[in-house]
Amino acid sequence: MNKAMQALRNHTSVPNGDRGPKRDPGYDPEHSGGNPGNPSDQRAVRPLWWWLLAAFLAFAVIVTGAFVWQRSTRMTSQKIVDELVALDPNVTEAQLESQGYVYGGEAVAGWHGYSDGESYPWYFNPDQKSIDKFVDDVKAGRESVLKLVVRGVGPTQQTPASDGDSATSGDTGGVSVRVFWYDPNVSADWAEKSSTLDPVIIHHDGKGQIREWWWRKGEVVVSDKRFSRGIEQVDDANTTYVLKHQPSIPATATGKQSTDAGSGQAESGKSGQIGQTGAGDSTKSGDSDDSAKDAAQDPAVITAYDEVLYTLGG
Repeated sequence: MNKAMQALRNHTSVPNGDRGPKRDPGYDPEHSGGNPGNPSDQRAVRPLWWWLLAAFLAFAVIVTGAFVWQRSTRMTSQKIVDELVALDPNVTEAQLESQGYVYGGEAVAGWHGYSDGESYPWYFNPDQKSIDKFVDDVKAGRESVLKLVVRGVGPTQQTPASDGDSATSGDTGGVSVRVFWYDPNVSADWAEKSSTLDPVIIHHDGKGQIREWWWRKGEVVVSDKRFSRGIEQVDDANTTYVLKHQPSIPATATGKQSTDAGSGQAESGKSGQIGQTGAGDSTKSGDSDDSAKDAAQDPAVITAYDEVLYTLGG
């Protein structure tokens, strides 16, 4: 007692015969996750549900982050259009290449003409390595995007007039932008109708199409044109790789119209034809009266407008 009073007067600690802090007799330092005798040790007071909640929240953050990242990087047709309309109408080839576009060749008129007065050109000697990588992705079924800058006018040019003079629309020179997106998830259903008297033939070709956009002098001139995932190789004076157009199915098409299934695989050779449909593969449904009825419902002709991917030589 005297020692305690003396220590209180001198503001000193009371001598203690035991060294160190006293411990709970039930405390086992080797098997305890915390120190029950120490109120500052939070591990000792957290129940099991707290740890479960923390684990759930961490998992939710990871999943949400992965979803946001995937959505921000996933390609969509709207993203392509937004990028094209944002281009300067007077952008140069060098500026486009600095933005990640690769050289898609020089547009040269005369590859294929149609009755509407326009023809599709060749695209000579592009950056073949970049395009071939895109083609390899298509063959493997991998989603892929290819952005090209074409020297000249695309995707169509005016055909020469009957008097021999060149008929032009006033749009010459400069550059055009061509964007391809191979979408492995889109349904490859397409239609053809060779004359006003024929029924619409609907082709079901599984999934996967090459989708195309063209930009020219500030305008998107072609939006989401669809091609087969198979690419035709034609070897004549030059080696030309051709994209096979798959026109969309008209709204008037009915279940009575003809359907068939194609493989969509490409063949190579002198005139290697894409294996969309084999000879005699089409299966007709309905009789001649149904065909006439279908033709009467939709008198329009559905024409496939193929395009050159690129040409070597020239």
